Amino acid sequence: MSGSYPSVRWGVLGTGSIAQGRVIPALQGAERCDLVAIASRSSARANGVAARLGIPRAYGSYEELLADPEVDAVYLPLPNDLHGAWTKKAADAGKHVLCEKPIALTSDEAQEVAARCADRNVLVMEAFMYRFHPAWIAVRELVADGSIGRITDVGIWFSFRSTRAGDYRLDLEAGGGALYDVGCYAVDVSRMLLGDDPLRVQGAARVHPEWRVDMTFSGILDYGDAFATFTCSIEQEPEHRVMIHGTDGWISIADPFNCPPDVATKVTIGTGGDHHPLASIIETLTIPPANQYGLQATALADAIINGGPSPLPIEGSVANMRLLERLFAAAGIEPPKPRSDT
Repeated sequence: MSGSYPSVRWGVLGTGSIAQGRVIPALQGAERCDLVAIASRSSARANGVAARLGIPRAYGSYEELLADPEVDAVYLPLPNDLHGAWTKKAADAGKHVLCEKPIALTSDEAQEVAARCADRNVLVMEAFMYRFHPAWIAVRELVADGSIGRITDVGIWFSFRSTRAGDYRLDLEAGGGALYDVGCYAVDVSRMLLGDDPLRVQGAARVHPEWRVDMTFSGILDYGDAFATFTCSIEQEPEHRVMIHGTDGWISIADPFNCPPDVATKVTIGTGGDHHPLASIIETLTIPPANQYGLQATALADAIINGGPSPLPIEGSVANMRLLERLFAAAGIEPPKPRSDT
């Protein structure tokens, strides 16, 4: 696509809750984005969602949407086991891809995705939408400026309760489990702040005896001079927190992953509390409301229009998958395997 295109024409492969509740409304309001089509494996469902959400075209198969010459890019919110295969199929059709996390089920599959997209000259990006929220941009600037000194440890908590019948998160073959679903955020935060290659990792999981998925997973990433610790769960009450400690202070992020688009959030910085945390000098930054899903889509659209690289390079996604694999191994868990492309 040349720079003369005013916007990127998007299609959505799937009608899941994250697509309908968060991403489709964001795409419809995002700059340089034009949502033109949606597909489901059920024509009736695709038509119903399209009519209700005001999407111009509906298709009863993913293949039909990929064959639409008036679609430039696709958002892919399918169950985890389908991410790699359908990203490659979209690339084969010449479509740029915004794929929900995790990008694949193994690092090898993620590398296949990277190679296929490079060969087809399309951009691909894993949908870590939180990275585009102004709160996280502020946090990265604070860390880079040395506001809290050298990072010594990062604590991450992300949980919710999965109770829906038929939820793929409770299906091992569909790539379910807490580590893939929400633990991937913790790993991505750790990589963003501390680097791709911790010296050692430790992991422990509570595995459901029937479904065989990890319901709760705790991990430690040891970088030598810093640690990242996290707990993620799909069987606990909703909570998400991030705390960053440094040699000279700390940063706390309210609503680090799921901040609603119409709600302001806060970043709190504490410094100078050498003897007691209550002695810290506290500064609170109020971050205005922002739609991180829309900002994510616009960032990728800008790259597509201008011929630039992906805002979140696929190499980072491969590194994320490698760390997830190390955590599974440390916990003694065999992760799900990718299905074939057929």
